[in-house]
Amino acid sequence: MSAACGSNNDCTSCAITSCVEASRTQDAVRLIQAGARVALVCQLTDLPKKRVKRIYSQLKGQPSPQGQMPFTDVWYLATDLRMLHASLVWHLYRRIAREDRSEADTLLKVYESYLHLVNKPELDLTRTFFVLRLMTMSLWETRQCRHCDNTFLAPTDEKHDIACPGCRLYHRYRCARCGGTLNAGNVGRPVTICPHCTENHTHETHCSSCKH
Repeated sequence: MSAACGSNNDCTSCAITSCVEASRTQDAVRLIQAGARVALVCQLTDLPKKRVKRIYSQLKGQPSPQGQMPFTDVWYLATDLRMLHASLVWHLYRRIAREDRSEADTLLKVYESYLHLVNKPELDLTRTFFVLRLMTMSLWETRQCRHCDNTFLAPTDEKHDIACPGCRLYHRYRCARCGGTLNAGNVGRPVTICPHCTENHTHETHCSSCKH
């Protein structure tokens, strides 16, 4: 016979079956309320799909929408802003994740923290989860920005990223050398250096190549 629980630890690792079931059901409710679909809830809680569907219908008053979770990082890589938010999510995960926390509880705490930090979220709960999965699968890795020295996420098979998405966004409007304002309305290839720095660079190049 198992001893009484009396513990404040995560109930998902409890030896009492009813504690485990109650904890997983609670996680399922919180995940659904945060926007998770049935497939993700089942994956994070190990609850039967039939039970999760019933919980979803009771909470939302309708069945879970059809559709699968993302399988590639194409959506994230489409804009620097999305990658900036993905990097933020990863930093939050590194601070929040603990061994005594369930995967569902960790994800929820990361997502709640993310929503508190940004004015306009780019990621929903499923996209947040997939950022962590891409790192677990080693499809993404961390790199150090040459401008601000902060770490950011980038695909493992792309080695040309040496600036974080935050700096890339910043340098669309500010000169990479002096920090002066750039003309963001230019048509064609994006300008990264202001006319003043470009002129000075051209002059220095000519002087260095001069024989006299």
